[in-house]
Amino acid sequence: MGKYCLYSDEFKDSPCVVLNPFKYSYLKDFFDDNRSNRKLFSVPQKIECIKKGDKKPDIVNERCINCMFCLFGCTGNRVLIENSIHPKEMCVDITSSQLEELKENLLPLLFKGSFIKINSVPYSNIRPKYKTFESFTGVDETTNIAVWGANAMKYLSTSMEPRISLEVGVKIKTRDRGGRLDIALLNLNEKKAFIAETKVSFSKMIDEGRYESQILAYRNELLKECPKDTKFSLFLMIGDKESDLLPPLHPQNTADINKSRLFYDTLKKNKIFFVSANSFLALGLMKMFVSCKKYNLEMLSDIINSEKYLGLLSSGLVTMDEKIVEL
Repeated sequence: MGKYCLYSDEFKDSPCVVLNPFKYSYLKDFFDDNRSNRKLFSVPQKIECIKKGDKKPDIVNERCINCMFCLFGCTGNRVLIENSIHPKEMCVDITSSQLEELKENLLPLLFKGSFIKINSVPYSNIRPKYKTFESFTGVDETTNIAVWGANAMKYLSTSMEPRISLEVGVKIKTRDRGGRLDIALLNLNEKKAFIAETKVSFSKMIDEGRYESQILAYRNELLKECPKDTKFSLFLMIGDKESDLLPPLHPQNTADINKSRLFYDTLKKNKIFFVSANSFLALGLMKMFVSCKKYNLEMLSDIINSEKYLGLLSSGLVTMDEKIVEL
């Protein structure tokens, strides 16, 4: 892989390529750490955006959707990215001048009113599976946004080894059937758990009409099963068009205004918090290049559980009065 990389086994379990979490049958098993076998998940292998080179991995530019899975998975932070938010090279020593250039030109724009700009794949003779990061998160929930989101949350956590799992079973007696937590992460050091219910898009989530009942049911089960000394944060993670998630009267909102109003009224009524997939991508870049102490998953705990905020976009925090403010 690289001169300083501990994972030189031809990609088989390298964290820049695969996510390898334990399986937990039910929520109680997750908190008690009663694990079953691991299972491999990989965004790069599905996109086919990284190939094995002679000495180190090569980025396939014609397929790269700039999702930063490899960047967030690299244990040595040795993936060079350009100002256009595009991974350029893997297994390299990033110079201080390159780091400063990123800080000056790219990162000051994040969470300050404008959406993160993620370029689509360049035109080529290769037919890519996905043309943009948003189109990737907008389909195949269990293999796309859930896997990417779990890897992003793992990277964003202040814990070096957070407990993380996909599809943790939940016994919901009030609904006469079970359910599953799409992403579950536990920071044992800080006694904080983060649970994400993933949705491929705003429109499909609204048309499906289950997100409200799911969040309420999962919250009740977490209140029963989460250890008393652990604080949990439950939220929606939504992919596809980020502008669909803006407040109903925002001039850049691209969703049906009636559906948007219904969504925001439901958020307020039930104290539900949401994040866009783009916001976690932006947050990961801020943690990587600005401050791991200021920008991380754990700092969101109070925000998610606050009565002041409804959601997080790459343009900023959405307040209860439907304004966008800087993070």
